[in-house]
Amino acid sequence: MVLVGGGALLSHAVGHALALGLPLALVCCPVDDPALPRLARLGVTVLSSDDPNADLPPRFAAQPCDAVFSINNRFLLSDALLASGPRFYNIHNGLVQRYRGLAEICTFAAICRGEAEYGATLHRLLPGQKVDTGPVVAQQAFAVAAEDDFAVVFGRGIEACKRLYEQHVAAIVAGDAVSTTVEHAGKAFGYKDVARLCAEASPERRRRASRLGPYRAFFPALAAQLADVDRHAAA
Repeated sequence: MVLVGGGALLSHAVGHALALGLPLALVCCPVDDPALPRLARLGVTVLSSDDPNADLPPRFAAQPCDAVFSINNRFLLSDALLASGPRFYNIHNGLVQRYRGLAEICTFAAICRGEAEYGATLHRLLPGQKVDTGPVVAQQAFAVAAEDDFAVVFGRGIEACKRLYEQHVAAIVAGDAVSTTVEHAGKAFGYKDVARLCAEASPERRRRASRLGPYRAFFPALAAQLADVDRHAAA
């Protein structure tokens, strides 16, 4: 098993895999990732890489693996890598039938649009498919209350991601996970959509979606774009 990603979600996934005694061959994360100190303490083999599409294939050639798990991974994995042999899986902070793309923008969009439900998706990664459109292994959904803001919804999404991983990683490693094709959202959300989402949302939804709370430090680009939208609105 190989894990690819970063941050607290990645280190949580590594710790859980070790606790279950799963065969963890390699952990791949960016060279500046905050998870690196904990990964060092856990004693796992780490590949620090800002180009997993180039750096992982030689590792697979030297030490074949059956399953690769992408969790909190900021890199798009290439078709060549996805076709290199292992089965690839990804966890997305969002229900892919409605929200594909960057997790923080998906959460922002869901609040702006007044969604009553949000969640996370565990799905396959296959060559030739658009982002977050692979067959679904499992999903975790939760209700969004009228007063919930970005910090609340995003945090619950993270917890849903953790539960999906914990509940299904052993089956994935064993090759027993079953996936099902679902109808996915037609477009993936990105930073280009922020201004439009702000313009379309009611003032109250816009305020709740913009309350990033402790995640402001993790998404400075979103905080800056929201501040820019506010400046233009006040001009």
